[in-house]
Amino acid sequence: MKHWLLAGPVKMTFTGNSPDMQAQELFFREDSSFNITVTSDKPISPYVYKEKKYAWKPYTSSADVIDLDTAFNKVDYAAAYAMGEIVSPEKKTVLLAVGSDDGVKVWINGKVVHENWIPRGVVPDQDVFPIALKKGSNQIVIKVQDIAGGWGFTARILDDVSVSERFVSACGNGLLDEINMLLDAGANINFVNDVGLSAIGNAQIKGMDEVVTLLTKKGATRHPVPPPEILTYGLYKWLNDKDAPGVAVLIAKDGKVLYTNGFGFADIARKERILPDTKFRIGSITKQFVASAILKLEEEGRLKRSDKLNKYFPEFPRGNEVTIQHLLTHTSGIHSYTGKDDFTTRVVGPITPDELVNYFKNDPYDFNPGDAFLYNNSGYFLLGLIIEKTTGKNYGDFLKSKFFDPLDMKNTGVYTSSLKLTKEAKGYTSENGRYERALDWNMDWAGGAGALYSTVEDLYKWNEAVFNGKVLSEASLKAALTAGALNNGQPISNGSYGFGWVLNEFRGEEVIQHGGGLHGFVSQLSRYRNNNLTVVILTNVTPPEVNLNANIIAEYFLWDKLDKQTSFSEKEAANQNVKIYEGRYDFTNGAVMTITAEDNNLFAQLSGQAKFPIFPSGEHEFFWKVVPAKIKFAKDENGNVVYGDFSQNGQEIKVMKLKEPEIIKVDPAIFKAFTGKYDYGNNMVITITEENGKLFAQATNQPKFELFPVGEKEYVLKDINAKVTFEDKDGKVTNMIVDMGGQKKAAPRVE
Repeated sequence: MKHWLLAGPVKMTFTGNSPDMQAQELFFREDSSFNITVTSDKPISPYVYKEKKYAWKPYTSSADVIDLDTAFNKVDYAAAYAMGEIVSPEKKTVLLAVGSDDGVKVWINGKVVHENWIPRGVVPDQDVFPIALKKGSNQIVIKVQDIAGGWGFTARILDDVSVSERFVSACGNGLLDEINMLLDAGANINFVNDVGLSAIGNAQIKGMDEVVTLLTKKGATRHPVPPPEILTYGLYKWLNDKDAPGVAVLIAKDGKVLYTNGFGFADIARKERILPDTKFRIGSITKQFVASAILKLEEEGRLKRSDKLNKYFPEFPRGNEVTIQHLLTHTSGIHSYTGKDDFTTRVVGPITPDELVNYFKNDPYDFNPGDAFLYNNSGYFLLGLIIEKTTGKNYGDFLKSKFFDPLDMKNTGVYTSSLKLTKEAKGYTSENGRYERALDWNMDWAGGAGALYSTVEDLYKWNEAVFNGKVLSEASLKAALTAGALNNGQPISNGSYGFGWVLNEFRGEEVIQHGGGLHGFVSQLSRYRNNNLTVVILTNVTPPEVNLNANIIAEYFLWDKLDKQTSFSEKEAANQNVKIYEGRYDFTNGAVMTITAEDNNLFAQLSGQAKFPIFPSGEHEFFWKVVPAKIKFAKDENGNVVYGDFSQNGQEIKVMKLKEPEIIKVDPAIFKAFTGKYDYGNNMVITITEENGKLFAQATNQPKFELFPVGEKEYVLKDINAKVTFEDKDGKVTNMIVDMGGQKKAAPRVE
């Protein structure tokens, strides 16, 4: 549907830099009916909002996405209305599919048939729902609300093939309610898509046995699951007919390459296609090479992980508190230089290692060494230099002699501006389907944090060597793949980071992986350790336009060896007292999931995001329909809910229920002393405002949150796990201490 009448933009009214999420949601929900009479002989009445009239103007798009940024000149915090006509030859029910950026509400013949208040980008067919059409002309009105940034929507009536294709996908997601809706809409239960995958086959791959049983009872026939190589090819084959950047992929098991291929162009201008030996910049995958080099030097007795930073950098502030172990695990507290406000303007120019260290060494620490985990490129840049100070060699030469040459990794090395590589992927950026060369880093800025280039073939060789004991000793590898602990004894980053490797679990499989990213390049290297499976994915466009989720590919090759997954179906909650689940749950690093009950229905809201209903699927179990996620609440011996086991896309996290703070009453007159701007570092300013007797905090480009008093100078934020303490000197507030999930940081008052 590309022809519309548009009215707007209807702008929100708010105070401060941006409205809070609650105000935006109220703005979204305030209109409940919409039916404007359209006749051929009279002008269409304008849309009226708070006595202001908005005329309807025709708009036609050549693309599927109706670009409201173009239509309304990039307005933020506003709504627009699109009116169209659906002509039906008979009375019937069809499926309407919409995508939106951001919230969307749909009326058919004046009645609301769908609404979804959600911050997201436009993806076609994000929401699918039935609509009843009368014979003849039907009016459709779509409201799209822009939270900030891009703005647009898509809409179409699904045809029979589209319904059946979505049915195949739904059976893999385990959403039983959607499966039944699609069957009611006429989905072909035995439909086979263009790579030979049926609905029952997709359910088998995803481990959805309940779906397999349902489909079998409804008469589905078992179609063979296509070979995993064909399924992998199906993820990327659309690139074969496009003049676009692309992807290289490799899958290997037990030391044998099972599939490798390239799609799209390494260099669009030269029409050079991506091949398995195309060289990509791999960004932060570099970190596991640098970490391995440090461990190799420790094996040789040339350094220790307990060594202090000031042994190598005597002038580095607080260098006597930071160890090599801290640098390896992102727990040093040193500020990451890639987050500095002028980084992207400087990264294309030349720099020496000493100049780069001086660029960040005097920045305030984000926290005390060992107190917290915060991903940190400064730490790994320093590790690269520690290799050089220890060996007397350039870190790249050391990696070459210790790893690249012995492992026959002929297409891997440190990327420099003077290199003249053959078969090199150029980095691109994409905007509205147009490709341009991405910001071209001078990789001297990346160093040990991310300066390597490689191929899918070489990274496969690396993984085989690492996990077969050819790189590190057994003790060193065990240390590298074990999550350490913070000063308080808590695991690092929820127990998921070692030395240059991220430690995860997927459907019962131990996954050791790391990704990388810089302008124009995104990379992923994963090892499914129980089954000796390696997946490598490298792409040369940002934002990425291809699948980079290695778990999807791993399922194709391992589906019959992975743990089963639970399907989702809404069940009656009348016998559950859902208010017992209310509260705030700690999602680490300050993020909080707030659970609320309304009319015996539960809603969940993650910090800074929209509120979504969650639906009962069993005793103490609830699931989301907007994403494939679920939570199971657990009680203590006294019957009190104490935590939830949250899972999404096969990965799990235990989220503890937070103790509710004791809010006190204070005289709002004292708030005036706290209002102003506070420098949080990293080009972020926190603005404290007083509005209608309440105190609010808003960080740069972040939502606004209310501050609740627990003391005259101490305040908590309920939407995030944070506490603010104001400090004064001579009766004037000069500083603010922010305690975010146990990480404390000072923010001096600047205005």
